[in-house]
Amino acid sequence: MMKKKYCAVLTAALILTAGLSGCGKSGQQGGDGGQAANTTSESITLTFGHGQAEGHPYQLAALYFKDLVEEESGGQITVDVQPNGALGDEREMAEGLQMGTIDISVAVAAALSGFDQSMDVFNLPYLFDSREQAFQVLDSEVGQDIFKNLESSGIKTFGTFDLGFRSMTNSKLPITTPEDCKGLRVRTLESSVCVDALGELGMDAVAMSFSELFTALQTGAVDGQENPLFTIYNSRFYEVQKYLSLTEHFYPVCPVMVSEITWNKLSAEQQALVADALEKTVAYERELSGQELDKMLEGCKENGMEVNEVDKALFIEATKPVYDKYQAEFGDIVEKIQGAKAE
Repeated sequence: MMKKKYCAVLTAALILTAGLSGCGKSGQQGGDGGQAANTTSESITLTFGHGQAEGHPYQLAALYFKDLVEEESGGQITVDVQPNGALGDEREMAEGLQMGTIDISVAVAAALSGFDQSMDVFNLPYLFDSREQAFQVLDSEVGQDIFKNLESSGIKTFGTFDLGFRSMTNSKLPITTPEDCKGLRVRTLESSVCVDALGELGMDAVAMSFSELFTALQTGAVDGQENPLFTIYNSRFYEVQKYLSLTEHFYPVCPVMVSEITWNKLSAEQQALVADALEKTVAYERELSGQELDKMLEGCKENGMEVNEVDKALFIEATKPVYDKYQAEFGDIVEKIQGAKAE
């Protein structure tokens, strides 16, 4: 049982039960016209929405955060976890953060490029060599500087969750070299960078919403798709896809985000508590993700998928032109990321 260090201080506040988005008091106006942190204590509810299912690391991490916050606050802060995209897709939930109708969410960077174009840099192929290298860069000053750009949209970030790398599935043949990709019609994220990267492999890359994907695979409207192992297994793509090729071509960067409207309604003490809980939750989710990835792969095999490794060097070489195409837009950021990788 975690130590309830905030209980004595906050007990009196339990007489107020209204949620933060509903009846919480606004903070006092700051001297620069900005919103200062609330100096009052009152009972609040934080809504944590995400797009994954109950057994996914996102959900387990969100419940972990809920337990931490409710325990440490002595029940003064409660957390309402909403999985399965119940509050909308990732882009819609990010808009909810802007408006203050959702308090906390997590989304892949590709869904955030509309809020800040620099998020698209994370969609470049083979940007990271390993999960650990990705953590190193994303947690560094370089990574934090990139995420700070979201603050102009009213979104604060507190680390990144991990999904592992994205790999390819299809119904036609094992993909072992870039030559095998030619002519395959494959769904990818709604990002021009992703479409261009797969296009360099000779694929007919189609940007399509995730909600349409299973049916598109089932009917043959697309031959394949690319996603992390968690998504491939939990979405039961093994029912409509025969081949899983571990290309690991994209690393999905998934920032954990808090509405700035929400943040400014928290007292300094509440902010410290939430920030600490989010830091611990990010570490928990990453560890859990690492433990589960091998299980997801075995699950795909057990359900009949043929799994193969690839020579990544061939795919790295084939997708290099994408870096040239986006040099003017992302060259400076890529250089900083490469520097952070070397530290």
